[in-house]
Amino acid sequence: RMRASVFARTSARDGYDVLRGDDKLAFVTELFDVVAESYDRLNDFISLGAVRFWRWWALLDAFARGSRVLDVGCGPGNVTAYCMYTHLTHMAIDCTGVDCSGKMLELARRRCPGATFVKGDAGALGECGIESDAYDVVTTVYTLRNFPDLERALGEMYRCVKPGGKVFVLDAFPPRGAFAWLLRLWLTFALPAIGWLLTRNSKPYAYLANSIQKTATADEVKAMLESFGAERASVQNYWPFGAAAKVVAYKPAL
Repeated sequence: RMRASVFARTSARDGYDVLRGDDKLAFVTELFDVVAESYDRLNDFISLGAVRFWRWWALLDAFARGSRVLDVGCGPGNVTAYCMYTHLTHMAIDCTGVDCSGKMLELARRRCPGATFVKGDAGALGECGIESDAYDVVTTVYTLRNFPDLERALGEMYRCVKPGGKVFVLDAFPPRGAFAWLLRLWLTFALPAIGWLLTRNSKPYAYLANSIQKTATADEVKAMLESFGAERASVQNYWPFGAAAKVVAYKPAL
């Protein structure tokens, strides 16, 4: 009798709280294969458009003309599309996307024909041919809590940045401030319910809600990057309740 997959036999809560390493990679890979087709549409609906706005605003001044960009956890290719096909086409940016989900990469290739997308693990970028000191900017957008080993993945991203280049993180972080309880209520109860109503599958959205509330804070991510030697690291929180933040850190120039 065939054993159920890691995703099938693991609860949404344990998917974040318990799984690590290869089991976590298998869990998130299947999760994103399941939600790929509805991913962007549901994110827009659940966040009332905030996810799309934060991405547009944060990326607007993130790149110099002619930058070579690596997008880790690229999903359906939103950063590549932004840089090469929509908002920044005049800047001659070359963007490569990496993701563990084959279904997400299918969407990305359909959306961005001719762009480069590679299947791989954020914690082992060298295994999919990503070189050291090769990119002006290494980005990851709404992905940190899905990495099997966050510190290892950030270390890999830092390895791939050219001296003088930067790591750029945009993500949802644990809510904070006087009204954080309101966002926690939304995440805990409304998000899985909406996911079930629209897709008849609440598990991916229950995982999302749990992982956002328990992931590393933006300041902790900043500290990890500094531990690798990054300088000029900064955090910019976004409304509402610090629900999203941008973390930027530079690799010292030679």
